[in-house]
Amino acid sequence: MERCVRSRCAFPLLVLIALCCSALLPACCGIHKPFEPMDDKVQIRPGTIAVISADGSEATMRLADHLTRALKERSTFKVLSQEEVARRVGKYPVTIKEGQPENTDRPVWFAKGEKSKVDAMQAQIKADYLFVVWTGNLSRITSTSSQGGSSVSYRVNVDGNVIEYPKGRVIGYSVFGGSKSQSCCLFGKSEGDDINAMLKDAASEMADKFISAAKAEKAGK
Repeated sequence: MERCVRSRCAFPLLVLIALCCSALLPACCGIHKPFEPMDDKVQIRPGTIAVISADGSEATMRLADHLTRALKERSTFKVLSQEEVARRVGKYPVTIKEGQPENTDRPVWFAKGEKSKVDAMQAQIKADYLFVVWTGNLSRITSTSSQGGSSVSYRVNVDGNVIEYPKGRVIGYSVFGGSKSQSCCLFGKSEGDDINAMLKDAASEMADKFISAAKAEKAGK
């Protein structure tokens, strides 16, 4: 039996226990696309990219930071740091609400009217690409075996969209779930580190797929 707590907020809120099932975690159940172009015609050209955290939650901001670092380390893109994004925008992060996509096969996650916020940020950031990321359903799962033992793991849903400028069109998307077992050697004390490692792994997958699609791998990486 699995028991979990679900939250879109910061790590310390992983305290309440509630029953859950796989239907509540769609991105963790078969859909695993860290980054996919919208179609085969998309061509991602070398240039400047900035990762945008779609809210101020600790999970989303850490994901954005890890993705920024992974792209900077492994790609040929000029990657703006999160500090530089904040400096150019002035007020950051800006909450960008997520909506239900019309096309679930190629999702555009922006709620109605929210993309205009991203376009306004782009006017200040002046990058060729913005990679907007969301996190949701941050969960602590306790699994109990028939023998009475138990184990703890963590899950998070990750969504994203890449927008190309100056056209302002969405050229790619992310939809998948990250997971991480609790560190056995630090049982009961490692929650923050484990969640951070899970987000770092998710960001690494997103970076790998984006770099591959853009054919922008840095030599020797």
